[in-house]
Amino acid sequence: MKKIYCAKKILFSLFLSAGMILLNAESFRVGKVHEVSVAQTVDSEVIAKLGINEALAIILPPEQTFIEGLELKFEIPEAVASWMDSVACSVYANISPTPKASQIDYSGTRAYVRTLPGKLSWVLQIPIKKENSIKSDNYTTKVDTIVTPSKNIVFMRLQPVMKGVPEETLNSIIPITVKPILANKGQLSLNLVSPEENLSPCTVFIDDKIAPLPADKKLLLDTGVHNISIISESYRNEVRTVRIDRAKTTELTVEMKSLEPTLLITAPEGTEVLLDDVKCTIFGKEFVITEGEHKIKFSFGDYEITRSINAIKGKTYTANFSLDLQIQEE
Repeated sequence: MKKIYCAKKILFSLFLSAGMILLNAESFRVGKVHEVSVAQTVDSEVIAKLGINEALAIILPPEQTFIEGLELKFEIPEAVASWMDSVACSVYANISPTPKASQIDYSGTRAYVRTLPGKLSWVLQIPIKKENSIKSDNYTTKVDTIVTPSKNIVFMRLQPVMKGVPEETLNSIIPITVKPILANKGQLSLNLVSPEENLSPCTVFIDDKIAPLPADKKLLLDTGVHNISIISESYRNEVRTVRIDRAKTTELTVEMKSLEPTLLITAPEGTEVLLDDVKCTIFGKEFVITEGEHKIKFSFGDYEITRSINAIKGKTYTANFSLDLQIQEE
């Protein structure tokens, strides 16, 4: 009983000291550093096997748009779980020098520390952004501070914190599964193509709400289907529907059309077409016409037909000339 009391007292003293240095840099040495990299994808998952007094350097991708944090799942050996509070897990910020396998001496600010619980599995979630949807529950523990990655690296360390622990416990290997915690969002990359060299001002609505368009024209949206409307005084209104998938970028190119009226002519081969008494050579493709009255004349052999249109700003007109043969059986 005295042995256990003394061990608990040592443990309490260690964590009292740890609490006092949470805001100050500390220097320490580890036996080994394991390096793992995670990607910004829903299926990214890596496993590292740490010994006691070893560390884990988790390397994040340069692009972290969708990553809210990291999830670490510890598979705790029975030899460690039975000696509850004998091993501590610490997460550091501002780690220096840059972690690598050949480096064992470091300094950093301890952002979080707690002992491994007396159970065989434990999940620790580390938020890296202030705006996040991470919530702790009965099965997970959330770090109660934001751990800003240092040079895209989050550093975690295991260390013994109790004396009198058996060699079997100190020699245990703890597998840790690491995966990114992704926001339930995706990204829309909107490319507006203008008929002119420079794009005139446009207003973008997403699901009937104005969405300011950033310089890179990339918008972070909730997953699911969204209605995109583009309104401008210089172009025709454009409406599109897009599906946004989690942690993915959806490309959408919209060709902005001039407000000038356009005409599309289709006709069988060999048909002569006159537009306002001028022979037309553009078929199957829209072309700009002036506002006002226009006359279209189709000639095919001895057959002729003439129609008139009154072109209005912002409208597209289609003139389709076809020859049809109908056979009926009675």
